[in-house]
Amino acid sequence: MKIEIHTSFGRDAKKLPESVQKELKEIYEAIEYAQSLDDLSYSVKKMEGNKKLKAFRLRLSEHSDYRIGFYLEADTVVLSRVLSRKDIYKKFPPKK
Repeated sequence: MKIEIHTSFGRDAKKLPESVQKELKEIYEAIEYAQSLDDLSYSVKKMEGNKKLKAFRLRLSEHSDYRIGFYLEADTVVLSRVLSRKDIYKKFPPKK
């Protein structure tokens, strides 16, 4: 799949611990080589909110408190936010 990265994702990622940043790189590669979201071995769920956007969240590792918020546009994954579990649901997807 193709991947685009929002600047907000980059800002969020820089603030994370090094171990989480390393896992983000692994996830990036997994998304890149996946044919569809079903091919990913991570927990991916569709999010509610803006009905026009196909918003999803991806849970990092099984015991991680971090989530990636992303959109699916045709065959492109748009990485938008990476935040702690308590913050991702407040800030992603936008309510408008």
